[in-house]
Amino acid sequence: MSPMEFIQQALITVLITSAGWIGSTLLLYLMSFGHIKTIRLLLKVRRSLAHVPAGSVFHCRSGEVTVTRYDQTLDEDVTLSFVRFSWPTLLRWKTGTGKSKARFHRRLRGELFWRTALLVLVTVPLFAGVLWLTLVSDPLWGYLLIFLVAHQTLLAVISRVFFFKFWALGMVTTYLFLHKVSLWHPSPEVAAPLFCGFMLLSMGVLALIFRQERKPAT
Repeated sequence: MSPMEFIQQALITVLITSAGWIGSTLLLYLMSFGHIKTIRLLLKVRRSLAHVPAGSVFHCRSGEVTVTRYDQTLDEDVTLSFVRFSWPTLLRWKTGTGKSKARFHRRLRGELFWRTALLVLVTVPLFAGVLWLTLVSDPLWGYLLIFLVAHQTLLAVISRVFFFKFWALGMVTTYLFLHKVSLWHPSPEVAAPLFCGFMLLSMGVLALIFRQERKPAT
């Protein structure tokens, strides 16, 4: 391989790494927005909404939805915390604007719709596709499946998205580059489990750090 071809392959590797990093970040974000844990929470909120008396008013203050309703035992209006969601969500709106139970219910249905759509259109096809590749094409795809399961588990445990660092994704594309230019590199049977194990270890460390940070607050 000539020096120019070598440089060309190196530049292509950098471009692939950049595109892969942007694409994987977007994909993991979309998967987090349509996580089953969030959908179950929304279903729980919908069940709780059925017990809210008609005439109650919902407000959004600092990202938290509160409900103001009449308490017969106290003979006065009381304000209670109802739910909190981070952006992006339909359950946050301009502070000071009250919404009736019916209007809030419509927002809740919209929230359930777009998050469930992400689960059905992004997460499920991705898992199905990787599983199919593992069974039909190459068992090494199973390591990606393990990563996806670990990622969703981490989201359920600490509600944090695990992103590929640029340099970590660069390790993968550099491996492909070494293969392309016929330089030494470990076999895929060695490299794939090592990289997957490194990602799982990073997730475990992130989970431990998060739990340590939460301990003083509990």
